[in-house]
Amino acid sequence: MRTKILFLTGFLMTIISINSQTQRIDSASVYILHRSIESLQHLKSCSFNAVLTYDISNESLGLIKHSVNEKITIKFPDKMKITSSGDKGNKSLWYNGKTLNYYSFDNNTHATVAAPQSVIQTMDEMSKKFGIEFPGADFFYETFLEDLKAEQGNLIYLGKTIINDRECFHIAGTDNNKSFQFWIANDDYFLPAKMVIVYTNDKDKPQYEAVYKDWIINTEYSDYMFEFTAPPKAVKVKMIPREDKK
Repeated sequence: MRTKILFLTGFLMTIISINSQTQRIDSASVYILHRSIESLQHLKSCSFNAVLTYDISNESLGLIKHSVNEKITIKFPDKMKITSSGDKGNKSLWYNGKTLNYYSFDNNTHATVAAPQSVIQTMDEMSKKFGIEFPGADFFYETFLEDLKAEQGNLIYLGKTIINDRECFHIAGTDNNKSFQFWIANDDYFLPAKMVIVYTNDKDKPQYEAVYKDWIINTEYSDYMFEFTAPPKAVKVKMIPREDKK
């Protein structure tokens, strides 16, 4: 087992200045995020719970906080199941390497679309095409850190703190559109524990927060759990692409 990186407590951060000091990226934040992303790339499977809260603007009341709880199970490279409950309804997604199946518990409706041959490709394509949100997806992208650095903003390590009784590394950053914070667990896998985004380019500055907990790593999952069977009397519907909704 890898040991915890305890020396980061008093780590002397190296500040990198780019573009006449418009961008500040310290080496500790890069190291921590790199380890987290790299660890997730080598998992055989994982499951975790995500507690999501987000703001929606109301004309008379201002920003209203909403929440969603999701249970995510992934068997790499090509299996995934997500069960979601909360303000966006009660629903599930099943991905078996060939198709993505959607089911609404509230309406007893289901839909099926062809999907790419990997979890990452499926999350990317379904997000772009149908606007489906996948909790924690950013951390599973191999290019996540490079994408952050390319935004010409800041990425700074702030030290250690406690999230849900777990010691975490705290990282904050900004770009032209938002500010963000990450909390990465000080464990063998550097697992994401929390993320907060503030959309500073919006006059109301809405926030998005995700807490990731109850991680289970490299458990054997049967392929059968990722297969969808429509419940009795469920009505089949069509998933509508984002551009067709306009």
